[in-house]
Amino acid sequence: MKRAAAPTLADRARELQALAAVGSNRRRAAGVAAVLLDSSRTTAGARRLLARHRVPAELKSAVLEVLAELEQPALEGGSE
Repeated sequence: MKRAAAPTLADRARELQALAAVGSNRRRAAGVAAVLLDSSRTTAGARRLLARHRVPAELKSAVLEVLAELEQPALEGGSE
């Protein structure tokens, strides 16, 4: 029996996107982060890719916040 692969950083960014309010800056930022992480696989690589593209300052800072959040270890079985 195969074990499920651990979610990638891009997968986690898509989860954040799905949880954010429709039309919100956070939702757009998480989507951008997911695309960057599909190409780069690391948050450092995603930051380098982001620096190469023209992105509005407000969205860019939100993407950087999402990437910083993704660097934190995932909490298992959170109790909210």
